Amino acid sequence: MPPGDVSTHLDELTARVEELERRISALEHLRPIRSADQHAPAATASLASGEALATQAQPSPFSVFGRAVLGIAGAYLLRAAAESRTFPSWIAVTLALAYAAAWLVWAARRDALAWLARLCYAVTAALILSSMLWEVTVPFRMLEPPVTAAVLAAFALLAMTLAWRGNLRSVAWVGMLTAVITALILLVATRDPVPFTWSLLAMAVLSECAAGGNRWPGLRWVVAAAVDFAVLILIIILGDPRTIPPEYHAAGPGVLIALVTGLFAIYAASLAIRSLILRRKITAFDAAQLVIGVLLAGWGVVRITEGGGLRALGLFCLAVGAACYSAAFGLLLPRHEHRNFRFFSACGVAFVMAGSFLALPESPLVIWLCLAAVAAIGLGVRMRSAALDLHGVVYLAGAVTASGLLAYGGRALAGVLPPAPGALPILAAAAALLSTALVSRYPGERSGERLLRLLPAVVAVYAIAALAVGALVRVIAPGGAPTLPQLSVIRTLVTCAAALLLASGGARFERRELVWMAYAAAVLGSLKLVLEDLRFGNTQSLAASLLIYGAVLILIPRLVRAGRRLA
Repeated sequence: MPPGDVSTHLDELTARVEELERRISALEHLRPIRSADQHAPAATASLASGEALATQAQPSPFSVFGRAVLGIAGAYLLRAAAESRTFPSWIAVTLALAYAAAWLVWAARRDALAWLARLCYAVTAALILSSMLWEVTVPFRMLEPPVTAAVLAAFALLAMTLAWRGNLRSVAWVGMLTAVITALILLVATRDPVPFTWSLLAMAVLSECAAGGNRWPGLRWVVAAAVDFAVLILIIILGDPRTIPPEYHAAGPGVLIALVTGLFAIYAASLAIRSLILRRKITAFDAAQLVIGVLLAGWGVVRITEGGGLRALGLFCLAVGAACYSAAFGLLLPRHEHRNFRFFSACGVAFVMAGSFLALPESPLVIWLCLAAVAAIGLGVRMRSAALDLHGVVYLAGAVTASGLLAYGGRALAGVLPPAPGALPILAAAAALLSTALVSRYPGERSGERLLRLLPAVVAVYAIAALAVGALVRVIAPGGAPTLPQLSVIRTLVTCAAALLLASGGARFERRELVWMAYAAAVLGSLKLVLEDLRFGNTQSLAASLLIYGAVLILIPRLVRAGRRLA
C-alpha cells in the first residue's frame, strides 16, 4: 500500500474513533435525563394523588350543609321518638344531649380541616342543644332549671376543652355563645334566675381561664356583659324580699349575697393573677369590670341585707384596700411596673376610704383619717412617692368632710355664722396644718410636684381661715351675734391677711404655689366685696373693707419681690 493511502486511512480511523467517543459521552449524559423522565409519571401521579387527597379533605359547601341538615333531621327523629313514647323521656333527653355533644366533638376533629365545616358542625350542635333545652325546660318541664343550667355550663366546658388543644376559635365561640345566650333566655323564661346566674358565673371562670392562657380574649367581653346583666336582674327582682313578684322563685339572703359577691371575686382574682403572677398590664376591660363588680356587689349587699350589712361590707373593703396596698408597694413598685402600681394603689385608697366611712362611727372615723393623712404624707415625702402624698390628700379631704369642718368653713366664710366648732373640726384643721408642713418638704418644681404641695395648703388655709373668723367674732362680739357689717369686715380682714401671709411665705421660701394661692385669695376677696360688702355693709364697714383690700392689692407684689430678694 502506498504511503499516502496509509496516511489517509489513519486519519479516517482517528476521526471515527473521536466521533465514537463523542457519541458515548453524549449517551452517558443522556441517561440521567431519561431516568428522570422515567420517574416523572410516578411523581405526577403522586402529586395528583396528593391533590386528590387535599380536595377530599376539603368538603364542598353543599356537602357540609347537607350533613348539617341531616344532623338537624336526626334531632327531630329523636324528638318524634320521645313524643311517641318509644322509650322513656329521660332516655330521649339523654340521647339528645349526647347527640349535640357528638356534633360538637365532630366539629373539633383534627381531620376536619375546612373552617366552614367546623363552624357549620359547631352551629348544628348549638341549634340541637339550645332548642332541645328550651323545649324540655319551659313547655314540657321535663328538666328543672338547676339541671338545665348545669347542662349549659357543661356544654361550655366541653366546647372550651375541645377547642383548647388546636386553638379552634369557631368551636370555642359557638359553644360559649350558645351557652350564654341560652342561659339568659331561660333565666327570663323560667322566672328562676338563681341557677342560671350560677351557670353564667361558671362560664365567666372558663372565659377568664382561657384569656389567662392567651386564648380567645374577646370571649371575656361577651361573658362579662351577660354575667353583669344576670346579677343586675337578680338584685332588682330578688334583692328585696318584700317586692319579689309571685311568679319568681325566691332565694335566701345567703345565696344571693354569694352570687353578687361571686361576680366581684371572679374578676378580682382574675385581675390579681394576670397582673401579679402572669405580670401582664392591666387593661381597660380589667379596670371597668372590677368597678362594675364592686358597684354591683356593694349595692346588692346593701339591698339584700336592708342596710344591715354595711359594717361587714366596710370591714371587707378595708381588708381589700390593705391587700391592694401590699400588692402595690410590696410587689409592683420594686418591679417598676408603674401602670399596674398606679392602678393597685388607686384601688387601695378607694377601698380604704369606702371601708372607713362604712365601718367606723364619726369620731373614730375622723381620728383614723387624720392619722392616715399625716402618715401617708410623711411616708410619701420620705420615700419620694407622689402616690402616697396624693393618698394623704385624699384622706385629709375625707377627714375635713367627716369632721364637719368643710360645712363649718363654708358657713363661716360665706354664709350664716355657725356656732363654735367642736373638737373634730379642730382636729381636722390641725391635721391639715401638719400635713402642709410635711408636704412642703417634698422636692421638685414640676407641675405635679407643686400640685402635691398646693392641695394640702389649700385645705389648711381654708380650715384656719374659717376658725379665725369664728375666733374674731367671739372677740369682737362676745355677748351675742355680730351684725352683718361687722361680719363682712371680719371676713375681709381674714381673707386679706391670708393673702398677705401666703404671698410673703411663697416668695420667701420659693414656693410658687403659695404665691398662686395669694393671688387666688385676692380674687376671692374682690368677689366677696361685690357679693357681700356692697349688699349688707354700711358706710363705715364698706370703707374699712375697701381700705383693707386696696392695701393688700398694693402689698402683695411688694411682698413677693421683697421675699425673693431675701431668698
